[in-house]
Amino acid sequence: MRRVPPFLLGVLMALLPGCAADPFGAPPRVKTHGYRARATLKSDGVEKAAFDLAVFRDLRRKGPVDGPALVLDLAARKAFRLDPAAKTAREVPFSEAVGELPGGIPLVPGFDEKAEAARRDVNVYHREGDEVFAGHVCTLWRFDDDPAVPGSPTTTYWVAADLDGLVTRYDREATDENGRTRKSTVSLTNVRVGADPGLFSPPNGWTRL
Repeated sequence: MRRVPPFLLGVLMALLPGCAADPFGAPPRVKTHGYRARATLKSDGVEKAAFDLAVFRDLRRKGPVDGPALVLDLAARKAFRLDPAAKTAREVPFSEAVGELPGGIPLVPGFDEKAEAARRDVNVYHREGDEVFAGHVCTLWRFDDDPAVPGSPTTTYWVAADLDGLVTRYDREATDENGRTRKSTVSLTNVRVGADPGLFSPPNGWTRL
């Protein structure tokens, strides 16, 4: 039986209904195609907020794909709210919009513990080990605000290698004046690789306010 030449096989597969144009191409990656996820904020284990999140390069979307959402362009320092019911996109102050994004957790992939240490101006930090979170094996990096002070507030980043170094969980712990430890957590679950650029702009025919 004669073998089909590889180039011809590729052409035939591309012509089949439902086949991708490049069936042998590289799979999508978080660092190049962005992602969508469910963001959850907790304080001492109690959920305070949860929402859908989409990230693509300098673009952010807080809100569901088919519902009201806040969209930010960090590079242009612009923001607007999408209202599907009224089919409008209303501009909002960028400083106000940024405050609605989860704090502390870096939303882009490529976490670098050395760069984080330099940003914090510390030389001492710790790898706490590896743990599975939301289906991803994560390396835990812990930073003390002041390594020289016992009981200094700490921040732990859960870094998923299979998501191009995306931080899927951020833990912040501090002890108050009464000796009680407080913990806040921001987590990204149900991470799906790829965020359609169309999510970050008003659909055609919508009114800009």
